[in-house]
Amino acid sequence: MGNRMASVVAVLVVSLELAVLVQHACATRPVDGTSSISVEKKDRKKKVHPFSSPVGLFIQERASKQLPGPGQHFQFGALVTWDQIHAKLDADPDAKLLLVVRHGQAISNWLSDTLGPDEWFVVEETCNYTDKNGTTYGVFDADLTDMGEREAQSLNLMLKDADWWTKLTGSKPTRAIVSPLSRCLQTCLLTTSGLPIVEFNVEENVRETLGEDTCDARRSVSDPNPKDPSPLQGPCAFERGLATKFPQFKYPIVGSGAKPAGFGLLTDRDTLWTKDREDQKSQTKRATRFLHDLWTFAPEKVVLVVTHSGFTRSILLAVGREPYRPQNTELVPVLVSKNPSYTADADA
Repeated sequence: MGNRMASVVAVLVVSLELAVLVQHACATRPVDGTSSISVEKKDRKKKVHPFSSPVGLFIQERASKQLPGPGQHFQFGALVTWDQIHAKLDADPDAKLLLVVRHGQAISNWLSDTLGPDEWFVVEETCNYTDKNGTTYGVFDADLTDMGEREAQSLNLMLKDADWWTKLTGSKPTRAIVSPLSRCLQTCLLTTSGLPIVEFNVEENVRETLGEDTCDARRSVSDPNPKDPSPLQGPCAFERGLATKFPQFKYPIVGSGAKPAGFGLLTDRDTLWTKDREDQKSQTKRATRFLHDLWTFAPEKVVLVVTHSGFTRSILLAVGREPYRPQNTELVPVLVSKNPSYTADADA
């Protein structure tokens, strides 16, 4: 009995081995009927990406593992010492360290959390929301809430009084680039108070996902003419343009050509916002354009970017990192290297 079973097992093993060999031969046999059973793989040209980010430096890289959740992390998420991070930055002449900060809590964020997704879905495309008590809240180009202001002030205290600014920047000259939406301009003023910023730039390309939601539409630079406001107003009426509401910043108009003259806004009026929502692919391309401009117009090795959750995600995607959604006023550090072998023709 035992010998018979052994024979059966041996036959089965041989049969399985033959089946595997036949399957392999069929899978690798050329379609032209020749006897060769091996097919050489065609060399595939690797796509050259213009920007990349080294791994193993920050805990925010582990977003897909749901570790960690968003929040201001210990050492701002650094998994190595900040001296080591700056050593890598200094060793790469084509690298920059981006300190990406999401704005503080805005009225639109508070309304979204308070109303819930169903009711907010109705409100997000309106200019204002009036609650049951008769209190009206501005949705268009939403301002910070009181909590949002406190969040920005708390980050400022952490950076300035706890001396984190020196550790994060390595005492290097640092430029600040900020979205032209009110909640980001307010956050930037509060967060950078007393910090040694060499230059501030208001930049169109670092705006939140474009279109549909009125909170993501911007006001014009100039004040609309009360007698005929339509040339400067977008989806909602407003009285004060950016230059009047935030005179602390400059608002150069750099145009929408292929080669911008520097950081700034495309036009006085917001021409980017439409009723259709920008998709992720388009926003990632916009983030890549911003990075190209950053290497062209910003000589500083360290840049503070005050922006939005959607654009933070797109910067990370543009440099090959996992998308990560930060909380309000969370600072996300990103070490970015420019590929010296990249050319514009590489994406053709």
